Amino acid sequence: MPTLPFEQRRRETTAKLAALMLANAFIFQEQLSGLEEKVKPIRSLLVERDFVGKTAAHWNMIINEINYVPIFKVARDIILSLPSHSDTDSAVRHLAERALEIVSKKAALRHDLMGRIYHLLLLEAKYLGTYYTSVPAATLLLKLTLDIDRWPQVDWANPVSLNEFKIADLACGTGTLLMAASQALTDNFIKFRASRSETIDSDSLTELHKLIIEEMLYGYDVLPSAVHLTASTLALLAPETCFHKMHLYSLPMGRMKSGQVYLGSIDYVSASTIETQLDLMSPGIGSAITAADEHVPSVAPLPSLDLCVMNPPFVRSVGGNLLFGSVPDQRGHMQAELAQRLKATNLAASSTAGLGSVFAAVGDRHIKDGGRLALVLPAALTTGIAWGRTRELINRGYILETVIASHDPERWNFSENTELSEVMVIARKRDRRIETLDSVADEPTQFINLWRNPVTSAHALAVGEKISRGAPAPIGTADSPRHGVSEIVVGSQKYGEAIEIPWGEVRSSPWIGSAFAQTNLVRTAWLLRQGQLYMQGRKATISLRIGTIEEIGILGPDRRDIADGFTLSSSRTPYPVFWGHSADEVRRIGAAPNRWLSPRPVAAKGRSLRDVAVLWQRAGTVMIAERSWLNTQRTLAIRLTKPALSNVWWPLRLRVENEAAEKALVLWLNSTLGLLTSLAHRVPTRGAWIQFKKPTIQNMPVLDVLALSANQLRTIASAYDKIAGRELSTIVNMAIDPTRIAIDDLFCQVLDIPSVEGLRAELAEEPIIKLRYCQEQREVTPEPDDQMQFELI
Repeated sequence: MPTLPFEQRRRETTAKLAALMLANAFIFQEQLSGLEEKVKPIRSLLVERDFVGKTAAHWNMIINEINYVPIFKVARDIILSLPSHSDTDSAVRHLAERALEIVSKKAALRHDLMGRIYHLLLLEAKYLGTYYTSVPAATLLLKLTLDIDRWPQVDWANPVSLNEFKIADLACGTGTLLMAASQALTDNFIKFRASRSETIDSDSLTELHKLIIEEMLYGYDVLPSAVHLTASTLALLAPETCFHKMHLYSLPMGRMKSGQVYLGSIDYVSASTIETQLDLMSPGIGSAITAADEHVPSVAPLPSLDLCVMNPPFVRSVGGNLLFGSVPDQRGHMQAELAQRLKATNLAASSTAGLGSVFAAVGDRHIKDGGRLALVLPAALTTGIAWGRTRELINRGYILETVIASHDPERWNFSENTELSEVMVIARKRDRRIETLDSVADEPTQFINLWRNPVTSAHALAVGEKISRGAPAPIGTADSPRHGVSEIVVGSQKYGEAIEIPWGEVRSSPWIGSAFAQTNLVRTAWLLRQGQLYMQGRKATISLRIGTIEEIGILGPDRRDIADGFTLSSSRTPYPVFWGHSADEVRRIGAAPNRWLSPRPVAAKGRSLRDVAVLWQRAGTVMIAERSWLNTQRTLAIRLTKPALSNVWWPLRLRVENEAAEKALVLWLNSTLGLLTSLAHRVPTRGAWIQFKKPTIQNMPVLDVLALSANQLRTIASAYDKIAGRELSTIVNMAIDPTRIAIDDLFCQVLDIPSVEGLRAELAEEPIIKLRYCQEQREVTPEPDDQMQFELI
């Protein structure tokens, strides 16, 4: 079926989103009619001849007399913009009738219904970067973030105390995270009152909800349609409550006639108040900011925050440079403005990582000491070089409290409309007046590695409760290795494992605590970084000579540099290259260059010409994979018969020319211990699809092959010569692969260490490798309190 032209698709998408907002208003009207005498049920309007006109007038009455402006104002403006035609009346009646059907099915009124539809309708979602947080993920994140024990200074049952507690989402979308925050606040209120034997009745809960909506929650987005749905999401939690104000703001984005460029919530980088697109609380005066009209009737304040919770846009400035891609005709102006803002404000963010990095840094500037960031971000945050500035922001100014990663092979993500691997992080802002980096070094960072990603809010609540009540397993040290595993079990279902690492250690290294589903693998990889081999059940670790790739060798140029200096040649040249990483072709660790390069005579269009002599000096015989599909490929490192460059491998030349050491390094990188360390430092992309960026590879710990004795190197080199031509099975089959077993046995012999057979089997069980649930989800016998929790949900 042919793809429709972009403009036609955009018009259709706009029409569908408008219809969704009308349907949403009808649903809320019907709900409200049972609680407010002035509000008519839909059927009483359907009998009117001028249904569209009567509906617009009725919604105007609700706006002026009952005050549900955020929900009905946008809908009323839409309906008043429709042409006077019998088809219009027929279409709007159809929407109203379908809304009645939804209202009649109470299960369909779950708060996420309209959000799910909304994000299905979004045109070119990748350009908008609007990833919709799943309801279970939002529930789990906010339950943990607002856990009472994290906020000992807050009296959750005291309206005066709560009135000062501010929560904001700078990219609120359809309001899922704010809704989850409201529910967590309500839970805390009930728990606090119950602990004091105080009354909990409908009046107190109504007043609480009014306080939450009017004083505590702030939401910002550049799409008025999203803000409209946020308002209804929050209001439907208690439709009987009349709100006099909602801090929900639609912010301007784009270049105005005057030349002023607006960047949505990013404008808060240097201000606490900005102009809005729509005033959703003042009937009749809101107007859109457009390139033709810059009249702005209201402003949007951003207070000092106790909590900034976000699933910010993920679009990045690479791969076509999609930053601000939703307004392609103004994208260049906005990107230039962002670059200028980043420089002028010294913002701790990288646009290479994407707008998520920028949003996190903007949020940081408005968080009180002791306040928190709670973020849904790509899993690349944990190790990716592009996210280095965001990690540094947290490393210097926060205590990273919790990292939640999904190792569920069916859902690596916490957002509905992406397949990217994601993490959720909770970080508390350090009070620099009384907390130094040293004084908080021993505070724990908890890594929650989910084997199953909860699929319902009830399961998410139960998992969150279990995490809050449980004690994560300590990582241990070289002097005192720990062997405990803290399982997250609800009923008979194991949802994951929790491990704890001192924050002072986490902040000085990549955040690899979320690298694996299994605690034992995390512990082994963590201690191996320190040159200590952890073995289950042993009282002491075993010392190994571990260095980094950068210490023993020099990495060659990346694919972009190669493309700037060469083109692929169809004939033999003096510049061999190893091209591609096909699982069918790269089956052995010994290989030969398979293509040739030809130097460019002139630069490629829009690029600079690279010096071929400089590039070629960095050719190597050792090749380390730049990216890999772990479920299909066989090797992460190979050795060539002669030096070459590559487009998808990192060439490596040892600092000391030593053929035996090269062979030892390639074998190590394909051993169980080498694979374990490599995978711990991967940049997660999408489950089994991973990357190894240059700075990551340079800092990756490996066996220091240059420190091995001459006898050890001779033994390894001799074994390499026998193994290099043997076919490796895929990494998925590593536990039973004779070639992989031979490599492991070789290092156990040369380094005098126990068998790693058990470790090899565990690594083969990892979901990122086999794309199945970890250890096939064995049934767990529940403890009595777990069974009670399971039955309660």
